[in-house]
Amino acid sequence: MRRIVSHLSLGTRRRVDPYDELDAAVVHERQGEVDEALVHYRAAEALAGSDAWLASEVLRRQAYLHHARSEWELSLDLARRAAAVARDASLHDQHAEALIAVAWVHVANDAYEEAIRELATVASLTEDARITGLAIHSLGAIAAERGDWEHARGHFMESVRRFQSAGYQRGVALAHNTFGRAALDRSNYVLAADLLQEAVSSAKHAADPGLLALAIMNMAEALGGTGELVRAESMARVALAHFTGTGNALRRIECERLLGDLALRADHESAAREWWRSALSIACSVGAQIEMERLEKRLGTG
Repeated sequence: MRRIVSHLSLGTRRRVDPYDELDAAVVHERQGEVDEALVHYRAAEALAGSDAWLASEVLRRQAYLHHARSEWELSLDLARRAAAVARDASLHDQHAEALIAVAWVHVANDAYEEAIRELATVASLTEDARITGLAIHSLGAIAAERGDWEHARGHFMESVRRFQSAGYQRGVALAHNTFGRAALDRSNYVLAADLLQEAVSSAKHAADPGLLALAIMNMAEALGGTGELVRAESMARVALAHFTGTGNALRRIECERLLGDLALRADHESAAREWWRSALSIACSVGAQIEMERLEKRLGTG
């Protein structure tokens, strides 16, 4: 993979270097400063010119940031543009990564067959362990959403193996988090807590605040399931503060729903309903239909 640095000499360097913009964007993204990251990604895109690698890279990275904000149409458009630029330039690794970004939008919209079709192409484009690991992880996430625990488990374990061989710590954290989420969905709170503790540790090592917040949120749910309500609430509030600050509406909904569930477990029904009403308001504003149904059921209005 091409390093995100500029190799232009001082004598030929342009006044504004698009790779400097890319580097700045990545720093802001890792710090959870999404608006600032997008400004720099767009600047790099505008300056990319005929550099297809750079154009595809910044388009794909923008797609993921808009995905985090539940802006599905924009995310899908950016990911498809990233794929097209890479395809036309025969940049196979970039093409494969962009297809994974496309697939993730389909997963978010429960269009699993469309996602699987995109992911099936990845293996024909690259043998890179990190990239194929991401595709296999995505297949694991789809299997977990469909309730196919055995296939999900196999995909997650294989993705971890590939991420470890590639030295990709963020991928290891991602796989442990998604595997832990699958265990949560099966109400296996003890296994989930073990997996999610690994995810928290790996996300810290990877210096990825967004993934860390996600792992912490899921860990809070696991702790709630084992009865550690005070610790669970504290962790859920930490995750909520991050997602609120970065404008991640979907994750904020999940945090507030979780805080409501934890309040109910602690016999604080009025607090629970307050959290759920707040989450429902956000869900309605972004059109998160599945979350709306979950929250309306909790509130007895669905």
